[in-house]
Amino acid sequence: MNIKSWRKKGEWPIDKAKYTITLDASDRLCRRKNLILDNGKKVFIALDKVVNFKDSDALELENGEWIRINASTEKVIDINTNDNEHQSLLAWHLGNRHLAMQIINENTMRIEYDHVILDMLIGLNAKVNVIEDIFEPELGAYGSHNH
Repeated sequence: MNIKSWRKKGEWPIDKAKYTITLDASDRLCRRKNLILDNGKKVFIALDKVVNFKDSDALELENGEWIRINASTEKVIDINTNDNEHQSLLAWHLGNRHLAMQIINENTMRIEYDHVILDMLIGLNAKVNVIEDIFEPELGAYGSHNH
């Protein structure tokens, strides 16, 4: 089965989903690859450019059927701060290591779990919480804009 196109959440008939695929953050970033649906069927995706799929986006098959994309939960670190200066310091250290980051709100950043980075954050007096949740990192300037 081949993918014809894709649509963002809210831009496709979600009640028409015939299949599902559950992917972690790294697998939701793709352009051309074979994917295995939750039922074990294989599909091939070949897009013009790299897409970072989000939870509840969809893939449309050549026959018009829809595949709902489900983001899997992953082990992540939520980093909370109440002080802008401390948050800037932590963001600098994370950015300096080129880590993918999700901005949850004005006080919370999320990264993939890494025990070395966790130790660094604790050493920098960060308030951290290791949890299982969906990880949808920012793509950055080159992934989300036309340059």
